[in-house]
Amino acid sequence: MKDNGIIEITFHGRGGQTAITASQLLAEFTFEKGFKDTIAIPIIGAERRGAPIQAFTKISQDKSIRTYDSVKDPDYMLIFDTSLLSIPRINETIKEGVTLIVDSVRPLDKNKLPKNVKVFIVDATGICIKNKFMHSSGPILNIPMLGAFGKVSGYYALEIMEKVLKKEFGEERIDKNMAVAKDAYESVKEV
Repeated sequence: MKDNGIIEITFHGRGGQTAITASQLLAEFTFEKGFKDTIAIPIIGAERRGAPIQAFTKISQDKSIRTYDSVKDPDYMLIFDTSLLSIPRINETIKEGVTLIVDSVRPLDKNKLPKNVKVFIVDATGICIKNKFMHSSGPILNIPMLGAFGKVSGYYALEIMEKVLKKEFGEERIDKNMAVAKDAYESVKEV
């Protein structure tokens, strides 16, 4: 958390991996949990399916958020595709003290990261495939990644996710959403 009391999160994915929706849902989850202010900041341009995209969420437990600019020094980074870590502008934001949550089955080489970087992995893609949580272009990664984030950060529990997801997507889709959220919540691990 920054000195200004605002927690900043970046989402790095590829077009179609639902990272922008994840940033919006995170704002809703934390607001529902009782955070005073939350904001989702999507970066939408000429992206196409498969192109690198990013989105940001800022949350504050007790202050109003007055800045709407992109995040340059995040507290947390959610990485939906490990190949994005080779992109310099993404790699440069991995600074001392950041917590990474990465969709991966293999641990990252922490020797290539700054000191005091915490790394958590979750097989979000595998969870989606196992639960048939897919759309036409592949796995829907937002819900498992947010399940993992809830566990790692402690900012909200599965019950908050369920309440918001029912409101957003309806009763008919809640069982599948919560199955992947719970699987990720329980399987995310620090490396």
